[in-house]
Amino acid sequence: MQKHILIVEDHKALRKSLMDWLKGVFPRCDFSEAASGEEAIEICRNITPDLILMDISLPRMNGIGTVKQIFPMVPKAKVIMLTIHEEEAYRTEAMSAGASTFVPKRVMKTELIPTMTRLLEANRD
Repeated sequence: MQKHILIVEDHKALRKSLMDWLKGVFPRCDFSEAASGEEAIEICRNITPDLILMDISLPRMNGIGTVKQIFPMVPKAKVIMLTIHEEEAYRTEAMSAGASTFVPKRVMKTELIPTMTRLLEANRD
């Protein structure tokens, strides 16, 4: 069964860069993208992502609030919080909202792929 990855990032250039990079690394996965928490919620009403990359700093509804609303809709989805905020309070709040893990953007280039691979493999049906 094909895995589905949802990328939620409000910065268009970063979202496109992530999409291009990850499509090359995970060519067997389907991808969706959202520029806001509200858009991510709408997408999750129509598809069930296996993995969600969620930026914490989104306009209006932040990533943590978005995860709180998405998680009941797609409880089996794994969520990776991506952020520039590395304070423990953000990590704690994200994990209590339903995130699987937390990847600081400064180490994204080295930590994101192994983290995604581990979570996608753990999410096999």
